[in-house]
Amino acid sequence: MTDFLQIHPVSLRDQVVEQVREAIIEGRLKPGDHIVKEDLTDIMGVSRTPVREALLLLEQEGLVISYPNRGFFVRIFSVEDVTHIFSMRTMLENFAGELIIDQLTDDDFANMDRSIEEQRRAIKEGNFQTLRRIDMAFHRTLVERSQHPFLIRTWAALVAQIAAILYLRAEADPDYDEYNVIRDHLRIVDAYKSRSIEQLRDINTEINERVAVVCRESVAKLSV
Repeated sequence: MTDFLQIHPVSLRDQVVEQVREAIIEGRLKPGDHIVKEDLTDIMGVSRTPVREALLLLEQEGLVISYPNRGFFVRIFSVEDVTHIFSMRTMLENFAGELIIDQLTDDDFANMDRSIEEQRRAIKEGNFQTLRRIDMAFHRTLVERSQHPFLIRTWAALVAQIAAILYLRAEADPDYDEYNVIRDHLRIVDAYKSRSIEQLRDINTEINERVAVVCRESVAKLSV
């Protein structure tokens, strides 16, 4: 089992969820790995109840799969999974764009610009885990700006799967040009500044279809 931190007696289930989720997203728990509840209870110093509740929540997020009489395993993504996840992401982020494109302020754009600069810094430092976190935070901020609870909840359930798949892509293709993330975000910001929903839809669709192609290739390569 991978390394975990001791759990403090506050929101035990949520703390277990956060640590196991991060272990999956960061590749410390690999696709197909058996997650043994008893190991987690020993390592984290908690009872079996919050661990089981956490694994059930992670199953709902699509990161974990349970099998009768076998237990919980890290999900193995298929090529078809990647297609479905990124097509859904396109739809959700375009919907968010429709809701917020006329509402964004100078402060919103300043925050987006700061995010892009933080990504440049992460790339220069070779800190690609941080880069992926900032990438997800950039999109999360736009979705949450909609203040649409069902959209936010649906996107949040999807984003952990996206992050896990992007890690697999990074593992399968270490020479991938990470500056693509910055170029894509600059285009998204330009579309928002232009207040052009058509431009934004086209950009979101093109980006997600392109990333999905690379991620499908990575998933196929790792499954061989």
